[in-house]
Amino acid sequence: MLGRGLRLLTVLADHPDGLGVSAAARAAALPVSSAHRLLGRLAAERFVTYDEGARRYSLGIRVLELSRGFQRSPAGYSAAAAPMRRLAAATGLPAIAGVLHGEDVVLVLTVQGTQHLQLRSAEGTRNPWYATALGKALVAALPERAREDLLAGTLVPVTPHTRTDPQELREELARVRLTGWADVDEENEIGVRSIAAAVPTPAGSGGPAPLLAVSLGATVVLTGTDELHAHVPALQACVEEIAARMDV
Repeated sequence: MLGRGLRLLTVLADHPDGLGVSAAARAAALPVSSAHRLLGRLAAERFVTYDEGARRYSLGIRVLELSRGFQRSPAGYSAAAAPMRRLAAATGLPAIAGVLHGEDVVLVLTVQGTQHLQLRSAEGTRNPWYATALGKALVAALPERAREDLLAGTLVPVTPHTRTDPQELREELARVRLTGWADVDEENEIGVRSIAAAVPTPAGSGGPAPLLAVSLGATVVLTGTDELHAHVPALQACVEEIAARMDV
């Protein structure tokens, strides 16, 4: 029962405009009667809401409350918040943290900068790893077998600038491991460039892969490549501080 309910919540998370009970049941591979009963229970607990006019279910306020609770928990990313706020204030650029989930990077924490033209990156957004500085920073730090598995996956261009050749990406990831930071220039979104660095794995975590990475995003009209790259030391200091806080 719990697993079925969680499947329905996952389906609704992928459909922000909501779904009718039949569509939700199909997407979750459940009988309509079971989906209807579970959605009713979830609605009663405020995990989903029901729009009677549209006859659609969507995620409810309790999901947001759980998300906030996770961010504040030791397993969440609260340790990154203060260093990221300082980074955003010092550079004027938005600081964004992401984690690797399958072949995508999921944004988990965002802090706005002070420039008058700001990028909007909603927490929970997913982007292909190979099109983002966050993804490249995270994948570069993976064991070789895991990197090769991702390079062997489907690499579909997001913009005309997206690099999708596995050998080119392999060489780029090698450079990221050498320098400790990654960058992209309009590879995930036209008019946007970014740099990113992975948070070093805390001592005693039991694995070499980083927990998350932090990026600075900028519009090409306001921030040149050299200007953005000049913020690399501040970015690296930020991830080092996050690592120290996570290791406490």
